[in-house]
Amino acid sequence: MRRLRYLLLAIAVSAVCVAAWRAGYLAEAPYIVADTRDLAVDLSVAAGLRLDALTVEGRDQTDPAAILGAVDLERGSPILTIDVDRIQEAVEGLPWVKRAQVERKLPGTLHIVIEEKRPFALWQRDSRYTLVDAEGHVMGDVPGQYGDLPLIVGQGAPGAAARLFDELAQFPQLSGRVRAAVYVGERRWNLFFDAFEDGVSVRMPAGDLPAALDRLSALDRDYRILERDLEFIDLRIPDQLVVRLRQPANDSVAVPASAPAGNSKHDA
Repeated sequence: MRRLRYLLLAIAVSAVCVAAWRAGYLAEAPYIVADTRDLAVDLSVAAGLRLDALTVEGRDQTDPAAILGAVDLERGSPILTIDVDRIQEAVEGLPWVKRAQVERKLPGTLHIVIEEKRPFALWQRDSRYTLVDAEGHVMGDVPGQYGDLPLIVGQGAPGAAARLFDELAQFPQLSGRVRAAVYVGERRWNLFFDAFEDGVSVRMPAGDLPAALDRLSALDRDYRILERDLEFIDLRIPDQLVVRLRQPANDSVAVPASAPAGNSKHDA
């Protein structure tokens, strides 16, 4: 019963203070507002309105210790004075967090709802691998369950990869076989099919990526070009198809785009 009286008194004091301020009575006496606010806070704490629990919803990969660090509050803090906007901004700054909502649940719980980013690809920089999302945000090191994501390599690759894989999705017979994509000069892609080290590398043009993918899809459908013993296929020149055989390593040939892949191997 005493707690209820404290609570009602705190609410009443706060309401009177806000009403007086809006009416202009306290505009020239801010110290009165401060004193009244402090009184309301003290009364709210006495009524039990203090931080006693922190609950988090939607967390999977985000480190609980990182969330506690972002919240940066001590148990027993007056819950009515908690800056939920500051906490939201701090939590959304964590690597795995896409967005967050923070709310007070009286009398003593701070509740945080998290939407985590979805890993999209592995980005290789030298010997380090990090996760990135579809918007190009770096998410941190790679937990084991994400080791089968597509590999992207090169400066600027995270920001450009979403468009590449959106285009690839229009060609499911190709997209499922891409193991790695290397961003060259922040302009164009080299795609590696079936394996990064030993698979066929396809050099895509800087412009008109959909047309190049359509061309590659037709070549593979008609001539199974991705199954041939090739080191690379060069599609950068629209009216030519350039391929290099694996043996001997220095052999290459340029043939018209309409020529069958089998002829290019024979001519080589």
